[in-house]
Amino acid sequence: MVRMHRWLVAGSALLFACGGDSAGPSGPPVLSSLNGASRPSATAGSTVVLEGSGFGAVQGSGEVLFSNGSGGTVAAVVQAGSDWSNTLILTTVPAGAASGNVLVHTAEGSSAPLSFTLAQGSAFSPSTISWTATTDLPTAVSGEALVYAQVGTSGARVIWSLGGAGAGNAPITTVNYTTLGAGAGLGGWAATTALPAALAFPAAVAATPGNSRVSAAGFLYVLGGATDAGGTPSAVVYRGALAADGTVSAWAQVATLPAPLHSLGAVVFHGDLYVVGGATSGNVPVATVYRSRISSAGDLGAWQAQAALPFRRAHFGFGVYGEYLYAVGGDSGTVAPNSGAQSNSAFSDVVYARISVQTGNLTAAGWSGTTHLNKDRSKLSAELAGGSVLVTAGIYNGASSGSSEESYAALNVDGSVGSFNGATGSNTIASLVGGGNLFNHAAVTYQDGLGLLHVLVAGGDDVNAPGTKHRGVFWY
Repeated sequence: MVRMHRWLVAGSALLFACGGDSAGPSGPPVLSSLNGASRPSATAGSTVVLEGSGFGAVQGSGEVLFSNGSGGTVAAVVQAGSDWSNTLILTTVPAGAASGNVLVHTAEGSSAPLSFTLAQGSAFSPSTISWTATTDLPTAVSGEALVYAQVGTSGARVIWSLGGAGAGNAPITTVNYTTLGAGAGLGGWAATTALPAALAFPAAVAATPGNSRVSAAGFLYVLGGATDAGGTPSAVVYRGALAADGTVSAWAQVATLPAPLHSLGAVVFHGDLYVVGGATSGNVPVATVYRSRISSAGDLGAWQAQAALPFRRAHFGFGVYGEYLYAVGGDSGTVAPNSGAQSNSAFSDVVYARISVQTGNLTAAGWSGTTHLNKDRSKLSAELAGGSVLVTAGIYNGASSGSSEESYAALNVDGSVGSFNGATGSNTIASLVGGGNLFNHAAVTYQDGLGLLHVLVAGGDDVNAPGTKHRGVFWY
């Protein structure tokens, strides 16, 4: 339903000439975030959560209004009475919405708007995998973390490579970044401020106004990691401040993990940081899952324990898609992070857990899943995008020949995962010059200037000669 309101814009204030019932708190509503972000984006029809205060205990004549792109607004539909409360509204991005302001209007007035970007869905077809080599990393490395984010008001698209295991499997402090142009390939890599400590096999995430409540350009977080070649884990969480050009400054310890970990999984979803699994002291895997809320200043809240994984897991693929966390493959045994030996404790299980968008906690159902990879596999990558999961390389039976290097499956709307299919021959990284049969590589999903999704794989060790690090970078 499109509504043409008469408003006056003065700074961030909007005055509406429309009425409503008298129920609700005194004073206009305050809209603080949408999907946990201060500068949010979402696709048409997707579920969104608005947080703030003064919305009123019941909806009454209250409305969530999106810009229609031509000076008017379009109201979002709130399906159930329970989807509207004084501090939280659950709705969907309405048809006809456009990039522009989003706000909450009640009988008491209108909130200051948030700037909203209507995102475009992007096709992702791993059944047509075809890898292309792009600019190599400055140094050969495995066990590094890769992070992609758009930063600054101009939305510069940046990929960072952080830490990793270098020569002799020794952890390094190096942080390199590349800024993407209009196409899918990379520009040159450049060094930025190094980590305060040498780390391999950490997890890393970016928090920006697009995925969290932070008001600055954004922050990088590096969580845990191995401090030596043998896998002694760290519990430190470092935070680096981002500039609009992708450079990083002012690394500092901002928190500690509930336990020291390496080879763990971490993601940001609706402004919350989730930490899953990993290996602790003695390279022993854990099944623990934690959540922490990222504040507008980039600080981390207290860790809150979530539903544990079905069994302990490290060296696995991890990600978020829709409202679900996914853990893919991995190892439940005591395995040194740099070891290239095939492990009897590797497995093929793929499990998922739903996140409650109202609370941020995992739902009571916890983790489930009956899908398996085509082979037991650890030290792999798993990237989730466009309704599919793409699994690349790792250690498995046949890895020395790349026989099952790439596999992919559909992600269903209920969180379940379809059957895995594989790509072979010329559709593998191993077939490219400098490709090798990788494990302990890093991967990231990113978006090119046309809005198309891609997967990028960088670095890694070599199954055929463990300890042989790679510089190669490949995109699909």
